[in-house]
Amino acid sequence: MIPRSVLGTVIKDQLREFESLEDSVPRSVFPEISSYKGTSAFVIKGLRRCGKSTLLKQIIRAKFENNFYYFNFDDERITGFKSEDFQTLMEIFIELFGERRNVFFDEIQNINGWELFINRILREGYTVFITGSNANLLSRELGTHLTGRHVDIELYPFSFTEFLRACKIKLPEKGLYSTQERALFSKKFREYFENGGMPELVVFSNTAVLTQVINDIIQKDIVSRHNIRKPVELKAVLKFLIANVANPITYRSIINNFGIKSINTIQKYIGCAEESYIIFTTHKYERKIKRFDKNPKKVYCIDNGIMMKNTPNINEKKGVLLENLIAIQLKRLGKEFYYYKGKTNAECDFVIVDDKQAMQACYELNESNISREIKGLTEAMGQIKAKQGIILTLYQEQQLTRSNKKIIVKPAWQWLIENEPRK
Repeated sequence: MIPRSVLGTVIKDQLREFESLEDSVPRSVFPEISSYKGTSAFVIKGLRRCGKSTLLKQIIRAKFENNFYYFNFDDERITGFKSEDFQTLMEIFIELFGERRNVFFDEIQNINGWELFINRILREGYTVFITGSNANLLSRELGTHLTGRHVDIELYPFSFTEFLRACKIKLPEKGLYSTQERALFSKKFREYFENGGMPELVVFSNTAVLTQVINDIIQKDIVSRHNIRKPVELKAVLKFLIANVANPITYRSIINNFGIKSINTIQKYIGCAEESYIIFTTHKYERKIKRFDKNPKKVYCIDNGIMMKNTPNINEKKGVLLENLIAIQLKRLGKEFYYYKGKTNAECDFVIVDDKQAMQACYELNESNISREIKGLTEAMGQIKAKQGIILTLYQEQQLTRSNKKIIVKPAWQWLIENEPRK
């Protein structure tokens, strides 16, 4: 058990650190969370250092000022914290601050038995907000012990709209842009395109976060939790995946590159990376669901800045960076999307079946690629019976018609602004 004196010191130190957090950039998910009035635990999941703790502070300032308990379980001073320590923690909270009914816990999935404790304090009438950076641990325990008693939301690094807010740039109303605004948004998009949206980078110009976050994920979220015996090999595989964003990846290609003998090991590495939110994958579009797992998956990275910092020469692959950015936004929107590759090898970057929409990401349309981009797009549109397709570019804007199908070409920055979740 953790000594009471240690817990008391940690509580006070963490509260001081928490209150010093910068909270100047409103997140797009904030209205949904702050308006929540249910009795279930509100769970905020996402990549390490993507702003979850700062979001908690924004919620507290809006609704629970001077009426909350806060604790961060990602603290080396509480190594060895057991489920029985939860009771002591609550007792110390009451001793220090009196009776309060709103609790905020960061990275609680680090502690075995946390879900039973949360279930108990929910029954006692507490309002509970939780953050976590491991999708599998959170989902498994929530599904087992908090069924019907939790509401989940995923937080990502800054979207382009949030990035503009951080830069103190006001968005125009009704989607109408002046010439000056178009020039400004295009310029800021180039910055966002290359630097990404990690809050510490955008707000504090802390470039070190782009490498530190990978090291933290490997050490804290993967190696220590999954008994990984070769962390150097794991890191090499992770960087290989990030370097091959937007390419279909097979287990065989990884085995050939690293000499790993077991496919199970590769599956474990990829699964752990996805659980920690640093990458995500998408399937090839197939009409027959049983064929999904037989095709290579495409891999995407959660942030362009992380890609740029950890992958040599990736800045030369402008099309890959643009495709990754669009994939992140679709993920942020909660869309289920696929990539398309037909029998003639025609390709389309994104197929969103539920919306009957097909999309291409093309940094610049020109004579050498326009036929290929349109062929892949229209072929995918035909497969899902879409009447309209989209090609997202750096700056180009026009409308095309091919085989009675309407194709809209527009700047990616404009699409990102227009498709901001929960505005």
